[in-house]
Amino acid sequence: MAIYAQSSGPHATNSSSWTPIPGLALTLPEGIGTTAIVILDVPNPFAQGNNFPGGNFGITINGTPSSVVAVFTYNEQVPQSTGRIPTTLVVGVPLGNKPQAIVGVWSGIRGSTVNIDTPATLTALL
Repeated sequence: MAIYAQSSGPHATNSSSWTPIPGLALTLPEGIGTTAIVILDVPNPFAQGNNFPGGNFGITINGTPSSVVAVFTYNEQVPQSTGRIPTTLVVGVPLGNKPQAIVGVWSGIRGSTVNIDTPATLTALL
């Protein structure tokens, strides 16, 4: 079984703390003894800034951030252009005795603004 959410954009954040990605939320069903594979796919993000810009991507489980994250940064302090950095995160989430809310989250690195202008997806495989 698959559960799926897709964003529409464009979206941007310059928050230094985790912020929900609009449209990327789903609910895992109960299921003790089973692990869901949760995939956050952001195929074309880019960042803007003047201190090696980049972005963090993760998920929250019932409001608690997972310790597993995906990150990108540029190699130049001030990039001449905002190249696209495809970013995918895969996390195993044990199912529990009640449904769990999963939300895709993101934040900027070192004051940069992270942008998504194409659809991103949050998928759970059970």
